[in-house]
Amino acid sequence: MKELSNRAFIYDIFSDIFYYKLDDDSYKEMLEKIKVAKEVFEPLSEVFELLNTKQKKDYLIEYTTLFLTGIGVKPLTPVESKRLYTLMGEKVALFKLNDIIKFYKAYKLRPKMGDFFQPEADHISSIMAFMSFLISKEDEGDQRAIMDERNFFISHVYGWIPDWANDVIVDDRSEIFKSVCKALNEWINVEKDRLGVSN
Repeated sequence: MKELSNRAFIYDIFSDIFYYKLDDDSYKEMLEKIKVAKEVFEPLSEVFELLNTKQKKDYLIEYTTLFLTGIGVKPLTPVESKRLYTLMGEKVALFKLNDIIKFYKAYKLRPKMGDFFQPEADHISSIMAFMSFLISKEDEGDQRAIMDERNFFISHVYGWIPDWANDVIVDDRSEIFKSVCKALNEWINVEKDRLGVSN
């Protein structure tokens, strides 16, 4: 795989991991993708080994406990506007959500309907999927995607996900997602340097 394809693939993997997997086939498909991805991005090896020793129900229980119940020392909802609403108030949360929607509309993207799990436009799964999409557009030669990729990364990845991931890592209920979030933070650091984003 070429570098752009590899990058799109890794973002796609993280999108998959944070997309609540209810059926067996999509869960098995995710495991197969991680098995391939760990050859491209070594920190995913620990994630693969851990998931390989667990059952799907362990993944679903931990996902629900951490991300869907809203209880714990800190709310860990993996949705940018909901996190920012708690930390900075409604005005900032709405601004960020509307900004994400503008990015999607610029590429004529709409939410996929019909699944049991419908992630919000600013759910981490949606954000990772959009980064994968932008890199794929860059790979096709879309020059607009290059600038949008960097701007979207700064505004909607680097701006909140590392802090949120650190909250997941230190949560006592986290085992699978502790490993996932460690790998995610490593990936974000690689991308930060690649995209020339300063601290």
